[in-house]
Amino acid sequence: MEKNIGGRWVLLLLMATCSHEQKITAKTFDFEHLINEQVNELSQRGRILDKTGKVSNKKSDTTFVPTKSAWQAELEIFQQLNDINRLVGRSKYKITDPLEDTKSNLKIREYVASKPKGDAWTSETLPSINSMKFYYHDDFSQLKRIEATIAENNMLYSNSRDLIMEFEEEDGTPVLNRYSMFGFQKMMFRDTVRFSILGQIEHSSH
Repeated sequence: MEKNIGGRWVLLLLMATCSHEQKITAKTFDFEHLINEQVNELSQRGRILDKTGKVSNKKSDTTFVPTKSAWQAELEIFQQLNDINRLVGRSKYKITDPLEDTKSNLKIREYVASKPKGDAWTSETLPSINSMKFYYHDDFSQLKRIEATIAENNMLYSNSRDLIMEFEEEDGTPVLNRYSMFGFQKMMFRDTVRFSILGQIEHSSH
């Protein structure tokens, strides 16, 4: 059940890069490379995954040491963050960098869906990736946290999802130590389904 919750449950998210309130056309952030790098790091370091999944009132917990292919399945959903590269290239986002984080000493690179001038949002014009934030130290390579929000609405269904990845620096490299997803899905003529996934990554005792 955990894999269904974690890897396949709903369509997900995003990515990014650039400068102060600037619209860009180049590829902004290579999520595919980031995920592949994390899969290699986590499997080589033999990290333990404590995972909790909840769908409506059904909860499941598991603790295990994923293989490389298992880490790939766990983090596969984050590959969809690469969509932001295509959407940013179509000038759908306001990009601000840097913002000061009022709760820490980190800087923020923020992407917010930019409303068409003189128009209201429609299902055709509203990007599914509503917003995204990268939290980092003085240099963007010192990545600490990624937050993204996705929402989709049409005549058949609506859903909203928040995705978070958190990193610790090890040997000069950001290594994933926690990830989470929270959201809901509402199908026509069906009850709203709420779900959450939390993955806490621990060091091996060996």
